[in-house]
Amino acid sequence: MRKKPKDKATKAEVTVPPQPIIRSSLKRFVYATERSDEGVTGLTGLLLAIEAFHALGLYAACERELQLKERNRGPSEAEWVELVTMLHLAGGTSLEDLRIFQQDDGLCRVWETPTKTSARSALDFLCRFHDSSLEMSRPGKAVIVPETEGLRGLGRVNAHLLAEVQRRRPAKTATLDVDASVHPCDKKEALYAYEHGRAYQPVVVLWKEQGLIVHDEFRDGNVPAGMGNVGVLEAALEKLPEGLSEIYVRADTALYEHKLLRFLDRKGIKFAISADLTRELRQEIEKFDEKAWKPLPPREGCKAKEERWWAEVPFVPEEPEAHKGERPFRYVAIRLPPKLVQLDLFEKPAEEARYVAIVTNRDLSGPELIHWQREKCGTIEQIHDRLKHDVGARLFPSGTFGANAAWYRIAILALNLFVALEHIALPVEWHGERLGTARFRFFNRAGRVIRHARRYMVVLSQMALPVGEIYLKVREALSG
Repeated sequence: MRKKPKDKATKAEVTVPPQPIIRSSLKRFVYATERSDEGVTGLTGLLLAIEAFHALGLYAACERELQLKERNRGPSEAEWVELVTMLHLAGGTSLEDLRIFQQDDGLCRVWETPTKTSARSALDFLCRFHDSSLEMSRPGKAVIVPETEGLRGLGRVNAHLLAEVQRRRPAKTATLDVDASVHPCDKKEALYAYEHGRAYQPVVVLWKEQGLIVHDEFRDGNVPAGMGNVGVLEAALEKLPEGLSEIYVRADTALYEHKLLRFLDRKGIKFAISADLTRELRQEIEKFDEKAWKPLPPREGCKAKEERWWAEVPFVPEEPEAHKGERPFRYVAIRLPPKLVQLDLFEKPAEEARYVAIVTNRDLSGPELIHWQREKCGTIEQIHDRLKHDVGARLFPSGTFGANAAWYRIAILALNLFVALEHIALPVEWHGERLGTARFRFFNRAGRVIRHARRYMVVLSQMALPVGEIYLKVREALSG
């Protein structure tokens, strides 16, 4: 009887090379590669982020606000911003990570943009935001580099997202927390920051009620945090949506500048800003006897680590910016116990109290004002951490200032898009989660993309049914 010929190898067959067996708590296994990855994707949830980019009007805003191309070839500006935004959301930290998108067959079936790009062309796109004719900072001279038209366009795209979130989830007030952060960078073009190596030092303005970044100003590392902040706040106020009843500003001593304080007060903006402890202010504080100090109770639900006291300070500094009839600002001092440090043998402990002060135009009680002003530490500091660790703003792709400024601003757009998606579409129990957690639960879920009845279908496993239901609810929320 004639033998039946062996079947040819099917696509389902896998190659299993010899592998060592390692002792562990796992059952014994080997790694193998499938001959075909047709339609397989590990980023089914990222497709919803791409839909959100369009549903919230960001793609259209990019087309409207960005006109950087010199030749009509390659991806458009909107496609580039969409691509780099998704790279940040997916966890990429460099432009080389675009290869992960290109190797994802299922993702590229429904989203063709990664197949038209490379790390080199992506860097070329970011470099379009640089203008070599502008004066740059250099050792010994700090310069706040003006934004190019491209960077201003990206800022308007972010302002569009703010307005869209406000339309869908309105807030009555805007508390703006302002702070700069040092981002270490090993690029030789980066300049030295104070007490750090080479770095950049961007300033960020956060809208506390919405959890969204309103504005950023990218700066070289040698630019002091207290330089040019009137311009930062002017730009931030322009980007806020209309219809807000109250605007507040909180910041540390970097914003303690009489010109800035008067600017806010004349606009009717309430503020509480940490004041520089000048010699004159310290002398006024040290005049107080013990009866002038009142105990500072801890915030509700918190336990005080050390005893603190507060007092109103009748301090009126010289202020050339003040107009006739304008009232002086209010100063509140806080007295802290001597700092505890490890002492040498026979060394006497420090007995001198420490002081900090706040300047404000608000009429809150002392404890209420102090706790409100210090809330910013739990908001703006967390935003710096999320920019550095949740998206790719910790590392910079180029030695070109404008390219790094664009990379940073798109990272902010990505983080804002995630916060918007969280507020508008994700389940309530997920609100407040970090982006890393959302990647594990939501974005980085496996599936297969198939074509059926002239449309594509993203097929999830039966085990992924709960997240599949969330996907459907997110699409429904985005369609509204």
